[in-house]
This record gives sequence, structure tokens and C-alpha cells, in this order.
Amino acid sequence: MGLFQLQPIIEDQENDINRIINWDNFNMSRKISVVFFLANVVFLFVDYNNKVKGLWALHEAYCHVFYTHVVLGLVTLIYLFISYQVKVDSASEITNLHKACVITFALFVLNYSAVISGWMSQEINRPNNVYIIACFTIALTLNFRSKIMAFLYGVSGVTFMILLTASLDDPYMSFGHYTDAFLLVVISYFLSTILYRYKQQNLRHNYYLEDLVGKRTEELQRANELLTERTVELQDINDLLTKEIVKRKQTEIEMVRLDKLKLIGEMAASISHEVRNPMTIVKGFLQLLKNKQGSRDKEYFDIMIEELDRANSILSEFLSISKNKPSILEWHNINDIVKSTLPLIQADAQNNDKLLAVELNSVPDLKIDIQEIRQLLLNLVRNGFEAMSRGGQLRIKTFTTYSEVALVVEDEGIGIEQNMLDKLGTPFFTTKEQGTGLGLAVCYGIVTRNNGRISVQTSPKGTTFNVYFKI
Repeated sequence: MGLFQLQPIIEDQENDINRIINWDNFNMSRKISVVFFLANVVFLFVDYNNKVKGLWALHEAYCHVFYTHVVLGLVTLIYLFISYQVKVDSASEITNLHKACVITFALFVLNYSAVISGWMSQEINRPNNVYIIACFTIALTLNFRSKIMAFLYGVSGVTFMILLTASLDDPYMSFGHYTDAFLLVVISYFLSTILYRYKQQNLRHNYYLEDLVGKRTEELQRANELLTERTVELQDINDLLTKEIVKRKQTEIEMVRLDKLKLIGEMAASISHEVRNPMTIVKGFLQLLKNKQGSRDKEYFDIMIEELDRANSILSEFLSISKNKPSILEWHNINDIVKSTLPLIQADAQNNDKLLAVELNSVPDLKIDIQEIRQLLLNLVRNGFEAMSRGGQLRIKTFTTYSEVALVVEDEGIGIEQNMLDKLGTPFFTTKEQGTGLGLAVCYGIVTRNNGRISVQTSPKGTTFNVYFKI
């Protein structure tokens, strides 16, 4: 990039740069006015010393110099007052008024120095140092556009030459001063122009870097947002895979359980019929012998017949597990099934000194086997009664979820240990002393055949069996 090759920026940024330059000019002009005012105090002291020495009486130019110093002091004091009245705290507050104040101040300084060097200094045979200092001071401290600098240096240069012509009679000396003044104005103009362009280049470069950083930041933000979206997608995929793995694991466990049920069912199917026939014959003969014996032996026959009935009920449960005939699925309302079974349940509750609460909500009809659902309900209710002490309350509820009908049986027993929950529904697994471990196995089989699922919640305050049927 060349020395003054400017960075490409937009119009708003260009306006911001101009405001920053004008703001710097305004602040710098106030500092220069303070310096000039303090320097003018020294000048007035020198003028007073010249008067004491009698120089004012020798040449009236010393008196004129005093008046110019008074003017300089008043003007700088007035400018300080005005500049602090229109004080600004940021570049965004700069207006044309502030810009006009700075240009006016620079014009006064250059023309004032032109008057001192072109007229006063020539009267007392002093060099043109004041104008030289003023030109370079303005060039180095204040930054204006080239047109404004041409106007300022042009007006002051013309003023200097006019006063120089009026104060000098020797044309050769005047020509030398003209040449010096012209070179001074040209050098000052180009110096100020170079400094202005250099400052403008720095500001443009800063804005360009800010834009570049802003664009890179936006790109990084977009990349980060894209990465976040991809992370969320991967997390969703991971969650789906996790759910699928859990579902598959549950399916495998259910398949293992069903295989066990199938195996037991096959064993039950092959054994139960063969065992029940001789048991029925034995029971019949026991009943005949009971009627022929005396009352003394009748209770032994009753015990034998009762045990045969108990064995028969166990075989019936075996046959329920091994049930291979298809379920008769018809449209029924589960509330109607609960209501039709309720008298039997209430009788059991009364016999066991338990309380019963029923809450039936409106549910849609389901395609289910009414006999199997009745057996399911009785098994769950009787398990609940057996799990509770006297005075405990059992609750039966029905309600509808998003896509399922729920049948809930909740007891107030001591609950089930957590390590036993996974074994529920396994044949021959029981927590009851006189249990066979076949009741829940039958329930799980019924629920599976009726397109449902069982969820168990347990705590020391009781156990809840939630049976869900798909709508």
C-alpha cells in the first residue's frame, strides 16, 4: 500500500473521521490559545521593561507592539471563554460552529503573526520569526483540508506581503522577503496537507481494521452458531440412539420372559391334563369314603379334599399361563368391566376388613377380552388386599392419557423391594409365604395378549400397578 493510499470505507465512516479530526482541532486550538495567552503575559512584561528603558520614546513601533500584545491577549482570552462555552465531550457532538471557531482562530493567528513580522518587526529591524513560528505551529497542530489550508496560508501570505511592501523602501530587500514568505507559505501548506492525509490514513486504517475484526467476529459467531446447531443435532441423534438401545434392551428382556412363559406353558399343557384326571378320580373316591366313614374321620377327608382343590387351582393357573387359544377381542369399556366385577371386589374387601375407593373417569372403548381383563383386575385387587393390614385402603382408578387408557390398582402395603421389581411377572417368583408365583405371571400374559403394558411404582407407603392399553 502506498504512503497515502486510503483504505476503502463507507460514507458514514468518512463522516466519523471528519468529526474526529475537527474534534482534535477544536481541543488543540484551546491548548494553543492557553499557550499564547501565557506567552502574551511574558510579552507584556517585556513591553513594560522596554518602556522603563525608554525604548517607547525612541521608536513608536515599540508602543505599537504593546498594542498588538494587548490585542493578542484579549483575543485569546475571548476565544478561551467561547471555546469552553461550546465545549464538547465527544467527536459525535462536533458541529459546524466548532469547526468555524477553529478556522477563525487559525486565521487570526496567521494574520496576527503576518502583521507582527511584516510590519512591526521591520520597523525595529527584527527578523520574521513570528510568522515562521505561526505557520509551522498551525501546520503541525491543526489538520484541515487542502482547500482550507490554501485559504488560510494564502490570506496570511498576502497580508504579510502587503505590510512588508508598505514598511520597506528597498526593492531588493523586499524581493528577498517576498521569496522567503512564498517558500514559507508553500512549505507550510504542503506540510499541513501531508500531515492531514497521514492522520486521515491512520483513522481510515483503524476503521478498516474495526470492520475487518467485526466481519471476522460475525463469521466466528455464525460458525459457532452452526457448530451449536450441529451439536444439538448430534445430541438429539444420541438421545434417539440411547432410547432405541434402551427400548431394544427392554424388548430383549421381554422376549426372554415370554420364552420362559412359553416353556412353562408347554410344560403345563403336557402335565396339567394328565395330572388333573387322576386327581379328579381320587377326589371323587375321597368324597364317597367320607360319606361312609364316621364323623371322627370326616375332618381328615375334608383336609385331603381341600388340598386336592388347592392343587387343582394351581393347575388351573398353570393352564392360564399355557393358554394357547386366541383371546376373544371385542369392543368393551373398561369402566363397565370394573362395575360388573365391583360386587365381588367389595365382598372381598369386607371379608378382609379393607377399605375400597373407586374413581372411574370417562374412557373410550377398547378391543379387549372381557373375561381376561376381569381375571386381571381380580388378581391385582387380591394381591393388593393381601399386601395390606386391616383397615388399609385400596384404590381403583381409570383415566385416559394421550394415546392410552389406564387401569390403576393402588394399595397401602409396605411396598416391594427395588431389587425385586425386575423379577415381577416371572413364574414361581413370589414374596408371599403361601404364594405360588403364578398370579402376576398370569396378569402379565393377559396384558400382553390384550395389547397393553404394565408399569409398577412402589414405596414403603404402598405399591401402584398401572396397566396401560393402547387406544
